[in-house]
Amino acid sequence: MSNRSNNSAWILVVVLAVCLQVVFVFADCKQTATGTAINFSKAYFLLDADMEAFMCNELIGDEEDSAAFSHIKAMRDEAGDRGFGIGMVQRTITHLETETLVQDGESATIHLSGNNRTAINPIFAYVAKLFGLGQTFTFEETLELINEDGRWKVCGSPFGLSLDV
Repeated sequence: MSNRSNNSAWILVVVLAVCLQVVFVFADCKQTATGTAINFSKAYFLLDADMEAFMCNELIGDEEDSAAFSHIKAMRDEAGDRGFGIGMVQRTITHLETETLVQDGESATIHLSGNNRTAINPIFAYVAKLFGLGQTFTFEETLELINEDGRWKVCGSPFGLSLDV
Protein backbone atom coordinates (compact mmCIF):
# COMPACT_ATOMS: atom_id res chain seq x y z
CA MET A 1 0.00 0.00 0.00
CA SER A 2 2.83 2.38 0.87
CA ASN A 3 4.48 1.63 -2.46
CA ARG A 4 1.29 2.53 -4.32
CA SER A 5 0.92 5.92 -2.59
CA ASN A 6 4.61 6.61 -3.24
CA ASN A 7 4.05 5.98 -6.97
CA SER A 8 0.99 8.25 -6.94
CA ALA A 9 3.04 11.04 -5.37
CA TRP A 10 5.68 10.74 -8.11
CA ILE A 11 3.03 10.76 -10.83
CA LEU A 12 1.48 13.86 -9.27
CA VAL A 13 4.88 15.60 -9.16
CA VAL A 14 5.56 14.78 -12.84
CA VAL A 15 2.10 16.01 -13.94
CA LEU A 16 2.55 19.23 -11.94
CA ALA A 17 6.02 19.78 -13.45
CA VAL A 18 4.67 19.33 -16.99
CA CYS A 19 1.82 21.77 -16.33
CA LEU A 20 4.18 24.37 -14.88
CA GLN A 21 6.50 23.96 -17.86
CA VAL A 22 3.64 24.71 -20.25
CA VAL A 23 2.68 27.80 -18.22
CA PHE A 24 6.30 29.03 -18.23
CA VAL A 25 6.61 28.55 -21.99
CA PHE A 26 3.50 30.64 -22.65
CA ALA A 27 4.62 33.30 -20.16
CA ASP A 28 8.01 33.52 -21.87
CA CYS A 29 6.42 33.95 -25.30
CA LYS A 30 4.45 37.04 -24.24
CA GLN A 31 6.01 40.06 -25.87
CA THR A 32 6.63 43.09 -23.67
CA ALA A 33 7.89 46.59 -24.39
CA THR A 34 10.95 46.06 -22.20
CA GLY A 35 11.74 42.73 -23.86
CA THR A 36 11.47 44.35 -27.29
CA ALA A 37 13.80 47.19 -26.23
CA ILE A 38 16.36 44.67 -24.95
CA ASN A 39 16.16 42.44 -28.04
CA PHE A 40 16.42 45.43 -30.37
CA SER A 41 19.46 46.75 -28.49
CA LYS A 42 21.22 43.39 -28.63
CA ALA A 43 20.56 43.12 -32.37
CA TYR A 44 21.69 46.73 -32.91
CA PHE A 45 25.05 46.25 -31.22
CA LEU A 46 25.63 42.84 -32.84
CA LEU A 47 24.79 44.37 -36.25
CA ASP A 48 22.13 41.72 -36.74
CA ALA A 49 19.80 42.42 -39.67
CA ASP A 50 16.98 40.94 -37.57
CA MET A 51 16.85 44.24 -35.66
CA GLU A 52 14.46 45.32 -38.39
CA ALA A 53 11.84 42.96 -36.93
CA PHE A 54 11.77 45.17 -33.82
CA MET A 55 11.48 48.47 -35.73
CA CYS A 56 8.25 50.30 -36.55
CA ASN A 57 7.16 50.88 -40.13
CA GLU A 58 8.43 54.49 -40.20
CA LEU A 59 12.03 53.21 -39.86
CA ILE A 60 11.68 50.49 -42.47
CA GLY A 61 11.82 51.51 -46.10
CA ASP A 62 12.59 49.03 -48.82
CA GLU A 63 15.30 46.41 -48.26
CA GLU A 64 18.22 48.69 -49.15
CA ASP A 65 16.68 51.87 -47.75
CA SER A 66 15.97 50.82 -44.18
CA ALA A 67 17.68 52.40 -41.19
CA ALA A 68 19.00 48.97 -40.14
CA PHE A 69 20.55 48.27 -43.54
CA SER A 70 22.17 51.72 -43.65
CA HIS A 71 23.64 51.28 -40.16
CA ILE A 72 25.03 47.81 -40.88
CA LYS A 73 26.52 48.99 -44.18
CA ALA A 74 28.15 52.02 -42.49
CA MET A 75 29.66 49.82 -39.78
CA ARG A 76 30.88 47.27 -42.34
CA ASP A 77 32.50 50.11 -44.32
CA GLU A 78 34.09 51.52 -41.15
CA ALA A 79 35.56 48.13 -40.29
CA GLY A 80 36.82 47.70 -43.86
CA ASP A 81 38.46 51.14 -43.79
CA ARG A 82 40.32 50.08 -40.65
CA GLY A 83 41.36 46.80 -42.31
CA PHE A 84 39.08 44.55 -40.26
CA GLY A 85 36.07 42.37 -40.86
CA ILE A 86 32.66 43.22 -39.47
CA GLY A 87 33.37 41.11 -36.37
CA MET A 88 35.60 43.85 -34.99
CA VAL A 89 32.77 46.39 -34.88
CA GLN A 90 30.14 44.06 -33.47
CA ARG A 91 29.49 44.58 -29.79
CA THR A 92 27.93 42.51 -27.05
CA ILE A 93 25.96 44.03 -24.17
CA THR A 94 26.83 43.39 -20.54
CA HIS A 95 25.31 44.71 -17.32
CA LEU A 96 22.14 45.97 -19.01
CA GLU A 97 19.67 47.85 -16.85
CA THR A 98 16.22 48.94 -17.96
CA GLU A 99 13.71 51.39 -16.53
CA THR A 100 10.20 51.87 -17.85
CA LEU A 101 9.61 55.61 -17.78
CA VAL A 102 6.10 55.64 -19.29
CA GLN A 103 3.87 52.87 -20.56
CA ASP A 104 0.27 52.54 -21.60
CA GLY A 105 -1.41 50.16 -24.01
CA GLU A 106 -0.22 51.98 -27.14
CA SER A 107 3.20 53.42 -26.32
CA ALA A 108 6.12 53.06 -23.97
CA THR A 109 9.35 54.85 -23.13
CA ILE A 110 12.16 52.59 -21.92
CA HIS A 111 15.50 53.86 -20.63
CA LEU A 112 18.44 51.47 -21.13
CA SER A 113 21.93 51.72 -19.72
CA GLY A 114 24.75 49.25 -19.76
CA ASN A 115 28.18 48.32 -20.99
CA ASN A 116 29.31 46.90 -24.29
CA ARG A 117 32.49 45.25 -25.53
CA THR A 118 33.73 43.94 -28.84
CA ALA A 119 31.83 40.71 -29.51
CA ILE A 120 34.60 38.15 -29.69
CA ASN A 121 34.74 34.48 -28.86
CA PRO A 122 33.67 34.06 -25.21
CA ILE A 123 36.95 32.32 -24.35
CA PHE A 124 38.95 35.25 -25.71
CA ALA A 125 36.64 37.63 -23.84
CA TYR A 126 37.31 35.76 -20.59
CA VAL A 127 41.09 35.87 -21.15
CA ALA A 128 40.88 39.58 -22.05
CA LYS A 129 38.94 40.28 -18.86
CA LEU A 130 41.37 38.19 -16.80
CA PHE A 131 44.36 40.18 -18.05
CA GLY A 132 42.60 43.55 -18.26
CA LEU A 133 42.74 43.72 -22.05
CA GLY A 134 40.20 45.41 -24.27
CA GLN A 135 37.90 48.27 -23.54
CA THR A 136 34.43 48.41 -22.08
CA PHE A 137 32.15 51.21 -23.26
CA THR A 138 29.07 52.48 -21.47
CA PHE A 139 25.89 53.51 -23.20
CA GLU A 140 22.57 55.06 -22.28
CA GLU A 141 19.57 55.35 -24.54
CA THR A 142 15.90 56.09 -24.17
CA LEU A 143 13.79 54.17 -26.67
CA GLU A 144 10.31 55.12 -27.79
CA LEU A 145 8.10 52.12 -28.54
CA ILE A 146 4.62 51.85 -30.00
CA ASN A 147 2.20 48.98 -30.16
CA GLU A 148 1.92 48.39 -33.91
CA ASP A 149 -0.30 45.57 -35.20
CA GLY A 150 -0.37 44.00 -31.74
CA ARG A 151 3.44 43.91 -31.38
CA TRP A 152 5.78 46.32 -29.61
CA LYS A 153 8.05 48.15 -32.09
CA VAL A 154 10.89 50.63 -31.59
CA CYS A 155 10.28 54.04 -33.20
CA GLY A 156 11.85 57.49 -33.26
CA SER A 157 15.59 57.48 -33.84
CA PRO A 158 16.93 54.72 -31.59
CA PHE A 159 20.71 55.01 -31.11
CA GLY A 160 20.61 57.73 -33.80
CA LEU A 161 19.10 55.49 -36.50
CA SER A 162 16.85 57.07 -39.09
CA LEU A 163 16.01 56.68 -42.76
CA ASP A 164 17.95 59.89 -43.45
CA VAL A 165 21.34 58.40 -42.45
